[in-house]
Amino acid sequence: MTGPERRREDRAMDVGFIGNGEMADAIMERLRQAGHRLHHDRHGGSAFRDRAGACDVVMMLLPDSRAVEAALFADYGSGDNGFGDGGFAAALAPGALVIDLSCIPPAEASANAARLADLGVLLVDAPVPPGPAVAPIITLRGSDAACARAEPLLRLFTNGVVRAADRKSDDPDGLHRLLRLMAFDGPAEPMLSAS
Repeated sequence: MTGPERRREDRAMDVGFIGNGEMADAIMERLRQAGHRLHHDRHGGSAFRDRAGACDVVMMLLPDSRAVEAALFADYGSGDNGFGDGGFAAALAPGALVIDLSCIPPAEASANAARLADLGVLLVDAPVPPGPAVAPIITLRGSDAACARAEPLLRLFTNGVVRAADRKSDDPDGLHRLLRLMAFDGPAEPMLSAS
């Protein structure tokens, strides 16, 4: 990779990290080794809100959907400006990227992405299975632009990154595509019957 793409990947960024535990520590260590400035908070929410505005990217590694929603949007919709004092989403600068490493249902991740899009923020759903070590392959869901921005950071602590199939397509599981690839190029030869 050369030119502007390489410079963007190599540029030290302010990366927020919400979560704790052995895996979180390992990921944050890789980010630090790559020269990124870390802003860590165990749970997110109002405690992280003041720092969120300075972050280019925020990664979350939380135990469940409820923890993710609380970190992003706690009290969302209340207050004078339409945002409460709890979640950090409202403090993110337009164009910021959120990478959710938490294992939550894709439908809930999509709902979070839609709410963040209203704020001009991108979200990539990149679930990392629980365990003592980072998964060798991470599957991404999100827009092409968001995934392209997330991949260089994710590659710092994983062996591979793949894009999830577009669930809106007429072949959501890729089954028809697979069958087409496996099919013969022409009509099948008629079977000869024994005489």
